[in-house]
Amino acid sequence: MSSVLRRRKTQQAELIALGRQFADRARAALGPVTVWVYGSVARGDFNVWSDVDVLLVAARLPADPLERWGLLIRLAPPDVEPKGYTEAEFRKILQNRKVQVLAMLRSRILLVDDLQLEAQLSKETEAPS
Repeated sequence: MSSVLRRRKTQQAELIALGRQFADRARAALGPVTVWVYGSVARGDFNVWSDVDVLLVAARLPADPLERWGLLIRLAPPDVEPKGYTEAEFRKILQNRKVQVLAMLRSRILLVDDLQLEAQLSKETEAPS
Protein backbone atom coordinates (compact mmCIF):
# COMPACT_ATOMS: atom_id res chain seq x y z
CA MET A 1 0.00 0.00 0.00
CA SER A 2 1.37 3.42 -0.88
CA SER A 3 2.24 5.91 1.83
CA VAL A 4 -0.55 8.19 0.59
CA LEU A 5 -3.16 5.46 1.01
CA ARG A 6 -1.78 4.50 4.42
CA ARG A 7 -1.95 8.13 5.53
CA ARG A 8 -5.51 8.41 4.22
CA LYS A 9 -6.59 5.25 6.06
CA THR A 10 -4.94 6.57 9.24
CA GLN A 11 -6.81 9.88 8.90
CA GLN A 12 -10.09 8.03 8.40
CA ALA A 13 -9.41 5.85 11.45
CA GLU A 14 -8.75 8.97 13.55
CA LEU A 15 -12.05 10.49 12.45
CA ILE A 16 -13.91 7.26 13.16
CA ALA A 17 -12.29 7.24 16.63
CA LEU A 18 -13.99 10.60 17.28
CA GLY A 19 -17.29 8.94 16.40
CA ARG A 20 -16.46 6.13 18.84
CA GLN A 21 -15.79 8.69 21.59
CA PHE A 22 -19.26 10.10 20.96
CA ALA A 23 -20.80 6.60 20.98
CA ASP A 24 -19.09 5.77 24.29
CA ARG A 25 -20.24 9.02 25.90
CA ALA A 26 -23.77 8.56 24.57
CA ARG A 27 -23.94 5.00 25.83
CA ALA A 28 -22.79 6.12 29.30
CA ALA A 29 -25.36 8.91 29.39
CA LEU A 30 -28.31 7.25 27.64
CA GLY A 31 -27.92 3.50 28.05
CA PRO A 32 -28.31 1.20 25.04
CA VAL A 33 -27.74 2.95 21.72
CA THR A 34 -27.04 2.26 18.07
CA VAL A 35 -24.56 4.62 16.44
CA TRP A 36 -23.29 4.95 12.87
CA VAL A 37 -20.76 7.21 11.18
CA TYR A 38 -22.10 8.21 7.77
CA GLY A 39 -21.30 10.75 5.08
CA SER A 40 -17.87 11.62 3.74
CA VAL A 41 -15.93 9.88 6.53
CA ALA A 42 -17.79 6.61 5.95
CA ARG A 43 -17.39 6.90 2.16
CA GLY A 44 -13.73 7.85 2.47
CA ASP A 45 -14.05 11.07 0.45
CA PHE A 46 -13.63 13.43 3.42
CA ASN A 47 -11.38 16.48 3.28
CA VAL A 48 -9.74 18.80 5.80
CA TRP A 49 -13.02 20.69 6.31
CA SER A 50 -15.14 17.58 6.85
CA ASP A 51 -16.80 16.90 10.16
CA VAL A 52 -17.72 13.43 11.40
CA ASP A 53 -21.42 12.86 10.74
CA VAL A 54 -22.84 10.53 13.38
CA LEU A 55 -26.38 9.19 13.73
CA LEU A 56 -27.46 7.96 17.14
CA VAL A 57 -30.57 5.99 18.02
CA ALA A 58 -31.45 5.68 21.71
CA ALA A 59 -34.44 4.25 23.56
CA ARG A 60 -35.27 7.73 24.77
CA LEU A 61 -34.14 11.24 23.97
CA PRO A 62 -35.64 14.61 24.85
CA ALA A 63 -38.74 15.31 22.76
CA ASP A 64 -37.92 19.01 22.45
CA PRO A 65 -35.63 19.43 19.38
CA LEU A 66 -33.45 22.11 21.01
CA GLU A 67 -33.06 20.10 24.19
CA ARG A 68 -32.21 16.99 22.15
CA TRP A 69 -29.67 18.86 20.03
CA GLY A 70 -28.11 20.41 23.15
CA LEU A 71 -27.70 17.00 24.76
CA LEU A 72 -26.13 15.49 21.65
CA ILE A 73 -23.75 18.44 21.20
CA ARG A 74 -22.63 18.20 24.84
CA LEU A 75 -21.80 14.52 24.30
CA ALA A 76 -19.96 15.13 21.01
CA PRO A 77 -16.22 15.75 20.80
CA PRO A 78 -15.10 18.63 18.55
CA ASP A 79 -15.63 17.97 14.84
CA VAL A 80 -18.47 15.49 15.45
CA GLU A 81 -21.87 16.47 14.01
CA PRO A 82 -24.48 14.32 15.78
CA LYS A 83 -28.06 13.63 14.81
CA GLY A 84 -30.38 11.60 16.98
CA TYR A 85 -33.64 9.70 16.91
CA THR A 86 -35.47 7.72 19.52
CA GLU A 87 -35.76 4.02 18.81
CA ALA A 88 -39.48 4.43 18.10
CA GLU A 89 -38.81 7.29 15.65
CA PHE A 90 -36.11 5.32 13.85
CA ARG A 91 -38.21 2.16 13.58
CA LYS A 92 -40.97 4.30 12.05
CA ILE A 93 -38.44 5.74 9.58
CA LEU A 94 -37.50 2.19 8.57
CA GLN A 95 -41.12 1.08 8.38
CA ASN A 96 -42.07 4.07 6.20
CA ARG A 97 -38.84 3.76 4.17
CA LYS A 98 -38.06 7.46 4.62
CA VAL A 99 -35.87 8.00 1.57
CA GLN A 100 -33.73 10.87 2.83
CA VAL A 101 -32.61 8.96 5.95
CA LEU A 102 -32.09 5.67 4.09
CA ALA A 103 -30.04 7.43 1.40
CA MET A 104 -28.01 9.24 4.06
CA LEU A 105 -27.18 5.88 5.70
CA ARG A 106 -26.42 3.93 2.54
CA SER A 107 -22.68 4.43 3.22
CA ARG A 108 -22.12 3.94 6.92
CA ILE A 109 -19.84 2.48 9.54
CA LEU A 110 -21.53 0.79 12.48
CA LEU A 111 -19.98 1.77 15.82
CA VAL A 112 -22.44 0.29 18.33
CA ASP A 113 -25.62 -1.75 17.84
CA ASP A 114 -27.12 -2.31 21.28
CA LEU A 115 -30.63 -1.85 19.83
CA GLN A 116 -30.10 -4.42 17.03
CA LEU A 117 -31.03 -2.05 14.20
CA GLU A 118 -28.24 -2.73 11.69
CA ALA A 119 -29.79 -5.86 10.19
CA GLN A 120 -33.10 -4.14 9.49
CA LEU A 121 -31.34 -1.02 8.17
CA SER A 122 -29.24 -3.21 5.86
CA LYS A 123 -32.39 -4.76 4.40
CA GLU A 124 -33.92 -1.34 3.79
CA THR A 125 -30.83 0.31 2.28
CA GLU A 126 -30.16 -2.67 -0.03
CA ALA A 127 -33.77 -3.02 -1.15
CA PRO A 128 -34.72 -1.40 -4.48
CA SER A 129 -36.60 1.89 -3.99
